[in-house]
Amino acid sequence: MRARKSTGGLRSGKLRNRAGRVFLWESVALGVFGAVASVVVGGMAAGVLNSANISVPLSLQLFLMSDTFELSVLPGALGGAIALIAIVTGAHAWAHRAFRLHT
Repeated sequence: MRARKSTGGLRSGKLRNRAGRVFLWESVALGVFGAVASVVVGGMAAGVLNSANISVPLSLQLFLMSDTFELSVLPGALGGAIALIAIVTGAHAWAHRAFRLHT
């Protein structure tokens, strides 16, 4: 309840634009931190699965061209994924803010 009152105070009067910027940056920061946490957990999961040396059946070996299941983690792709998630969450917050200001 207290957070709602402080949010209402920010959205009233002269602080309305500032409140919008606060929520925008908060959404971008949450998106970046969430994406970084996902990359870390996903990298650890890939390492665990790769170290397990999971053998695959012949039909899957022909598709994978390998007799074991391995996941490759590409740092460039991870950085791109983090940037994409940050951009999408920021764009969503900006669009939501623009819609709320006009209604």
